Amino acid sequence: MKILKICGKVLLIIVIIIAVILVIGLLFLEFYPSVGDTPDKEKQKEYGAKTDLYYEKQFHNELDFEVMTGEASPKSDRNVPENKLPAEMPESIERAKSGEMKITWLGHSSSLLQMNDKNILIDPIMSDRASPVGFAGPARFAEYAFDTNTVPEIDVLFISHDHYDHLDYDTIKAIDSKVSNYIVPLGIDVILKGWGIDENKLHPLYWWESIELEGISYTVTPAEHYTGRNPLKNNATLWGGLYIKASSHNFYYTGDTGYYDLFEQVYDKLGAPDLMLADSGQYDKGWATTHMFPEETVQAAKDVHANWLIPVHWGAYSLSNHAWDEPPQRAVKAADEQGVSLATPRIGQTVNYDDIASFTEHWWEEYK
Repeated sequence: MKILKICGKVLLIIVIIIAVILVIGLLFLEFYPSVGDTPDKEKQKEYGAKTDLYYEKQFHNELDFEVMTGEASPKSDRNVPENKLPAEMPESIERAKSGEMKITWLGHSSSLLQMNDKNILIDPIMSDRASPVGFAGPARFAEYAFDTNTVPEIDVLFISHDHYDHLDYDTIKAIDSKVSNYIVPLGIDVILKGWGIDENKLHPLYWWESIELEGISYTVTPAEHYTGRNPLKNNATLWGGLYIKASSHNFYYTGDTGYYDLFEQVYDKLGAPDLMLADSGQYDKGWATTHMFPEETVQAAKDVHANWLIPVHWGAYSLSNHAWDEPPQRAVKAADEQGVSLATPRIGQTVNYDDIASFTEHWWEEYK
């Protein structure tokens, strides 16, 4: 009898501990600042009126979609490099001149695009982990080309979706004073506003919607992906890419996406881009519809008739099981086979589009 009482007390303590952990977890998801807000009922009604692809409090892809499509690939023993990858660190960041286009890849998908005299920052993450907290989650294995203190004045900041490796709380809070405008898919504005970002700077758009700012046109494009900073509220915000048209150049960033006839749509609606930055990393047969395999990335560049392709979404954080340098290796091979012009700048290396043909070295081969 005494043993039963002891077992009962132990079981009760275990139940209480589990309940406390669950409560703490729910409070964390609801109130921890970096997780962010989700759209309220008024916003949800607005989204439903805008598109048939919003229902049951969620955005949906154009095609039938599942995040997990099978068993994940085995994890490579070279998932991250042995040593931190270096980055070129410019002493100063000069704006592009009229008629110029420059691109600086910052690792993963973060990039600084300079068109005419505008600085356009894409998916900046300048934190040591792609995570809501600083002590867990994927760790950065590349140096920073510039940090939140040295980032230049930004005319437009684009966020493709709300995943932690694309939308980083600490980065946004640190650089907001330097940002004039945010262009985001629907719902991302709710997160940013909750973080104290001035609503007047926020320009939320649905797929194929455009805005013109000082002579440059910005269009949010579809993508095949998903969202969720709070696992209990998946797809509450939209995801997408960005197509930019200026007087001298066209630019296209895919955002995170699987491969489908999207790229033919982009070409038909918006034309051929001079430069395409495309998702080409963190792929896996276990989630084959959420990211493009490098061969698909090259095919996407052909579909959209891009003059030049730079593969991104690799080189800083590992969120998949492939070797860290497999994406560029496979992309280069596929581009050679398919006749696609592909550039592979180093992290932090500023590429003037007029000289892009000189940025094709296989620099990753220098590192294990």
